Amino acid sequence: MPGFRETKQIRYFSRLDEDEVARFEPEVLAGTSAQLREIALTGLAVSVRKGVVVFTQEGEAGPTEYDRNIFWDAFGVPAFQQYLDRDNRLIATECDAHDGVHVYGPVPRRDDWRLDDTPCGCGNTRPRLTIASEVAGGKLNLCPDQR
Repeated sequence: MPGFRETKQIRYFSRLDEDEVARFEPEVLAGTSAQLREIALTGLAVSVRKGVVVFTQEGEAGPTEYDRNIFWDAFGVPAFQQYLDRDNRLIATECDAHDGVHVYGPVPRRDDWRLDDTPCGCGNTRPRLTIASEVAGGKLNLCPDQR
């Protein structure tokens, strides 16, 4: 994978090999919603100890409740969103409270999201982006003036 360097603690699998993944004993599994859904639906026994990180690129919709349920059923751990810009830099990340995503980069703009400065249940004081309406599948876009 371009720009990725494996270490003893981080491993990139170009194809899913159940035995190889089991030997690695991952604490976290990360990928796009589509990649994680494909793994979850294979029926292979992939054991993850801490969580699933769902990468969402700028302009893409995040994981649905259906995705989150599939990930929970398959891996037995919660899913956490991480929004990345087009250069794979972190914009925002979801915490244990699962009440929006904490902003770490340029402020993303989505029609169905609002910026929330109230305290988060996780204790993080960074502002969060939260869903402001029933609109589903909104796309994350950086504010043009933040580029």
